[in-house]
Amino acid sequence: MSSCEEAKSILKPIFDQYSKELEEQQFEKVGPYYEPDAVLVHIGKKGTYGREAIMKEFVEFDKLMGKSTTKVSNERYQMAGDYIILSADYGTTTEKMGTIKGKFTQVWRKTNNKYMILHDEFSF
Repeated sequence: MSSCEEAKSILKPIFDQYSKELEEQQFEKVGPYYEPDAVLVHIGKKGTYGREAIMKEFVEFDKLMGKSTTKVSNERYQMAGDYIILSADYGTTTEKMGTIKGKFTQVWRKTNNKYMILHDEFSF
C-alpha cells in the first residue's frame, strides 16, 4: 500500500464523519476535530486561531449560508510521519448564497493516536 493509499484509508472515514457533522450544523461535535491551537485560513481574507474561535467562525458562516450541502471532489491524500494532508475541490449549495465553489487543504496531525486538524485553509 502506498503512503497515499494508507493516508486515505486512515483519514477518509474520519473526514466523512467530520463533513457530515459540519453539514448537519452540529458544531459542538465538529470542535473536537480541531487541535486547541488550530488555524482556519480563508485565503486572502482572514485567519482564525484556536478551536473556540474557529467554532464561532463556523456559526457565522452558517448564518451567512443557511442550510447547505457540500460535494467534495479531486481528493488528494498525502502522508508524512504523523501528518496527513488532504487537498480537494468542493462545491457547496447554500440556502442564502447560492452555489459556492473552491478548494481546501487540511493538515491533520496524529496526537495520542487520534488525527486532528492543525491547519485548515479554503478559498471561494
